[in-house]
Amino acid sequence: MNHSNVSFTAGRRAKKAKADTATHLSQSNHPELKRLTSAGAAPAWFPETQEVWMTAVGHVSHLKLASLTSPRRFSLPPIQLFWGSNEENQRMFYCHFLLLRGALQERRTRDLPPLTANEWKTILGNTYWKTQWPKRDDPPTATFDPNVFWKHGGPLFFGDIRSADVAAGHDPTRLLPCRCGVQMSTADDPDVRQVILYYLNSFHVYEEVKAMERLQFKATFEKQWRHKENWVIHIAEMWDSVGGATDFEFFHNKKVWRIWLFSLREVVMDWDGFDSWDWDGISDVETLNINSLLGPVFRRLTVRLLAFYIDSFVSRLGFYLSPLLHPPVLAVPSCQEHRRKFGHGFAMFVMS
Repeated sequence: MNHSNVSFTAGRRAKKAKADTATHLSQSNHPELKRLTSAGAAPAWFPETQEVWMTAVGHVSHLKLASLTSPRRFSLPPIQLFWGSNEENQRMFYCHFLLLRGALQERRTRDLPPLTANEWKTILGNTYWKTQWPKRDDPPTATFDPNVFWKHGGPLFFGDIRSADVAAGHDPTRLLPCRCGVQMSTADDPDVRQVILYYLNSFHVYEEVKAMERLQFKATFEKQWRHKENWVIHIAEMWDSVGGATDFEFFHNKKVWRIWLFSLREVVMDWDGFDSWDWDGISDVETLNINSLLGPVFRRLTVRLLAFYIDSFVSRLGFYLSPLLHPPVLAVPSCQEHRRKFGHGFAMFVMS
């Protein structure tokens, strides 16, 4: 099969998978699917999903979604919270995210409890922070100030110890790369929003795979994770867009994506069901030399490996994990005066 035919077929399958998924989501009562559809379609500027991912999703049965006994919890804010609301709230969500990105990173490293989507929504807005301020019948200085919403801390977000530090005067916020303060206007740029959500999606991949590892290797998780974490980081990063590449199609840069696929195999090959998975006629997947594969076989393995990866989350954790996206063109959230001076480096900035 030549390249043009493969691309055409993959495109048709991706469109069909997308349509089938949309139909299923709209008809299901599963709480995770209802959560995904409640915000509506992603905005037009949101990074596109790689076609190979949509093709792989089409190979996963929606009927296998495991039931959920409690609301799903997130180590980071779900990306669906960043669209579908009124514009004033959206600006506030992005602004709070930029201000608190350091504390968001600390939440992950300090293993604070993950939060529900509704809890994250109150934190990205002002609802939760208002509850931490003294009541209005106290002195007038106690009136809530949205410019320093974090002033009285908040254990739900910071944890008890860091919350006490914040309430005692520690400023948990971060500046923009140009060393200017974060402004609401920073969140008005769709390019800035796109890059924020692309990297937030990537960080979710890391946290989701970590949750799967905890589930599958309860007794040996710590040892297992030390071995796998670097591979997971490689999967989550997906693409080094600082490198200046312009074509982010999955199969365009074979060297990059062969390394990515090798990393994915290293992570999932000891998961339940790997040995009995339908590999579409490909033998010895565990030891296969990915670098030596010809185009059609490489594409077939990619789809089957991604399908196994997605199916593992669907059938065991009851949700669709964060997708494989096209990296956006970098846009640095600097103030207008300094923006032209910062053309690169946003990947390191987002959660630094």
